[in-house]
Amino acid sequence: MLRLAQERERLTVIDDQFGAPTGADLLADVTAHAIRQVLQRPADAGLYHLVAGGETNWHGYAKHVIAQAERVQSAIKIVAKEIAPVLTSAFPTPARRPPQLPARHLQTASHLRPDPAALAAGRGPHAE
Repeated sequence: MLRLAQERERLTVIDDQFGAPTGADLLADVTAHAIRQVLQRPADAGLYHLVAGGETNWHGYAKHVIAQAERVQSAIKIVAKEIAPVLTSAFPTPARRPPQLPARHLQTASHLRPDPAALAAGRGPHAE
């Protein structure tokens, strides 16, 4: 998206597909805490799914990314003056997309939920 924003004055970005962008830093941090927890309590081992909180669509995410790039990186020259929202149908693909569904977020399993005091002290998920 940043490359396109540097090359084009007008971008069109899908605004009817929603999700929660989940950064690699969050995945790495939670994985490290989960590993430590499972080493202490093997019964907690299992398959877990992780997603960041909140929700956005591709259009909103593109606007955010470009605004942040402009704010923190003066070397990036954005020429895009408009980021227009469009429907998924504007970009036909062989893959059929499901209709917009409400986001369903599951809470992190309570036994893996980090203790804020332990995290601040640089310890694992629990202060045990």
